[in-house]
Amino acid sequence: MHIVTKTCSCCGNTFTTDIPRQTYCSVACRNTQNTRIKRQRKEARRARAEVKEARATLEGKAHLSITEAAKFLGVSRPTLYARINAGELQPVKVSSRTVRIPMEQLKADSQLTPQPSKGDFSVLISKAEVLAKYNISESWLMRKMKEEGIRPRIIKGKAHYPKKDVDRMFKPKPTYNADEWYNAEDLMKSEGFTRKYLSSYVREKKIDCKRIGRTMLVDKKQWDRSRLFQGDIEKNYLTVDQAKKHYHLGQQTFYDKVKAAGIEGIRTGVFVYYKIADLDRLFKDKTPKIPAEIRRNYMRSGDALKHYHLGQKRFSEETRAAGVTKVKTEGNYVWYKKDELDKLFKKISDNGNN
Repeated sequence: MHIVTKTCSCCGNTFTTDIPRQTYCSVACRNTQNTRIKRQRKEARRARAEVKEARATLEGKAHLSITEAAKFLGVSRPTLYARINAGELQPVKVSSRTVRIPMEQLKADSQLTPQPSKGDFSVLISKAEVLAKYNISESWLMRKMKEEGIRPRIIKGKAHYPKKDVDRMFKPKPTYNADEWYNAEDLMKSEGFTRKYLSSYVREKKIDCKRIGRTMLVDKKQWDRSRLFQGDIEKNYLTVDQAKKHYHLGQQTFYDKVKAAGIEGIRTGVFVYYKIADLDRLFKDKTPKIPAEIRRNYMRSGDALKHYHLGQKRFSEETRAAGVTKVKTEGNYVWYKKDELDKLFKKISDNGNN
């Protein structure tokens, strides 16, 4: 048994068929649709009778008003005006605000007869689903349907189209790797560009672009590199080494936290740049907090070298040999106790004598 999923022609709900030619989801929908068809046929017979009566009444006139012409043809006044605007009927102007349509034109015109709608309506798709699936505008959809001669089927006040014909006419939304390409529409919204400016910019910078349907894609790496001017780099970006020094971090700590936060760097040449605003959000107010007691009673090795006029090698060897008390604080700082340094290097902090 061939089982497919269809949209009910009456209620618009999706259902699984029991037989290939099944059109309605239930017996109730089938009966409702049959009643609807009978009513439409009855209304059509009544409309034909009214047209026949109107033509018999107006037959002797040479020119008809807009209302009379609409009754003669069995159409509405807006439909008749549309035919006039399209140039299919040419009314005669009898005054500044009055026109008449010659009877010869109405009798000769055969184009007013409604043409049957084309398309395979066995499987339906709603207009909202078409617009979302194929990423097209409503005006473009109406234009293409008019060109194909397909009129929508109205179910519960919503327009539905033949799915097979829609799939043939349109292509689904483009799929692409977001890590390699920018969508031009997204760039215009985020950067505030116009399409004209964006197009001229990518041509000037020779940035690779491609199109998938109506969607324009821009090479992500080339775009990011082109947006990094030297002045902008110096003002708003830091290299890895600059960031490590600025935030008092080790290299592994820096990379681990940046990766965990999802912050992406931009490579230009041999350097990788990170936006200061992103780094501030991650590391701001995380500068080393040194207790007041440590600052008062201890001294960092760099300050001790200047204070005692020593070299790094001698300082390290003598403090290690003497077992000078030292502590390690945030920021990978090492502090040495001042009074023990004074005794070791014969310099008393209180009076400054050797």
